Amino acid sequence: MLTFKQAVIPVITMVLLILFSVLFWEAPIQIALFFEIIIIIALALYWGYKWQEIEEMLFSSFKNIGNVILILFLLGMMIGLWIAVGTVPTMIYFGLQTISPRYFFILSFISTSLVSMAVGTAVGTASTIGLALISLAQTMGLNPALAAGAIISGSYVGDRMSPVSSIAIITAHSSEARLMDMIYHMLKTAILPYLITALIFLFIGLNSFSSMTAAVNLDSLIKLLNSNFQISYWLLLPPILIIILAILKIPTIINLALNILFSLAVGISLTQRGWSELLNIMFRGFKNKTGVVFIDNILSRGGLTSMLELISLIIFAVLLGGLLEQMGVLNSLLKPFIHLIKKKMHLITVTIFAGIISAALGCNQFLGVFLPAKMLGKNYDQMKVKRKELARALGDSGLIFSPLIPWNVNALMMTAVLGVTTVEYFPYAFFPLLMPFSNLLVSYVEEKFLVQH
Repeated sequence: MLTFKQAVIPVITMVLLILFSVLFWEAPIQIALFFEIIIIIALALYWGYKWQEIEEMLFSSFKNIGNVILILFLLGMMIGLWIAVGTVPTMIYFGLQTISPRYFFILSFISTSLVSMAVGTAVGTASTIGLALISLAQTMGLNPALAAGAIISGSYVGDRMSPVSSIAIITAHSSEARLMDMIYHMLKTAILPYLITALIFLFIGLNSFSSMTAAVNLDSLIKLLNSNFQISYWLLLPPILIIILAILKIPTIINLALNILFSLAVGISLTQRGWSELLNIMFRGFKNKTGVVFIDNILSRGGLTSMLELISLIIFAVLLGGLLEQMGVLNSLLKPFIHLIKKKMHLITVTIFAGIISAALGCNQFLGVFLPAKMLGKNYDQMKVKRKELARALGDSGLIFSPLIPWNVNALMMTAVLGVTTVEYFPYAFFPLLMPFSNLLVSYVEEKFLVQH
């Protein structure tokens, strides 16, 4: 077990390296994580760890990322196909005719929240309706970071409290709480942030205007899409299929693989593109050549190779997370604070802090829930605080905050689908940002009410 002073060193160096990388060096976060890994290895050797132990710690979490890497490759291939065969252009085409830019942000937030509650997965929501909405926002000339903030805010509503969400089920299991009790309890802290987020997006939409130049209007964009792509209601079937299979709880990898095969069949049947062309698009992505730079930039995406940069970041993040987890950095950081816990509010505050730190140090959503649950569960029992309180605190911290941590796997998945970096959408992801504060407020009110009555 490391001492508190030892555990603080890698956290401080990681924060400094990432800040310097982003603000001063203008280098990718991968480079910052690479140097952080070197620093921690040097520290571990200095503290007495043997190289064999360090090597085992480095690769301890690799068995958990194989499915993530495969999902990213499948998403890249699927996005390229959806653009090439006309699925994304069709969604943009009908979206331009039905959605007003003034109400775009609030409709994006509400629609993604409803879909995520139905399918129980943020990735599934973002890769279907989210992909269409971010493309539509760019076509309308709206701020893509704002649009991504609305999409992510809605997508993680279901991730947190849908009965079919795998991470919600894991949260309940790790906390030893009943799933439906946890969801009902989570509802209390979600109502206020949901309403505030909806009002903020409504206000922004009503008080902002499209940044499109006067030379490009919606009518000309609609005609441009119609003349360069196959537009058909049939091309909406691939995203509908993903949603249906997600509701039926078909595993994500199988769901995406089936969708790629279906999209290939649709492309060969309804477009002039040949088998060889579509296969190459799956690998290299789709390169649009309408002659209008604005549209070409939006619809030149996808392909297996487009995910390589993000996957390199995931590999460095997992290497780092394995070291920090196995060395017990979180335990050492929290140990001094656990002794200070005297009442329920202290316990919940420490839980929220532990959830966010775990999601940052562990680089994934699962550890953001699992580690604090195992560490603090006994404290809840000793203080006679119900386990559903633990589950809610973790849902409002480690679970919901994961897409806001640039090197967390969840954030990288959102960037892969939406094409907007975490640093760009962070200020606009209002729902996840508000959840920890809402939990503290509701918990304080509940405690005061229970004490007085």
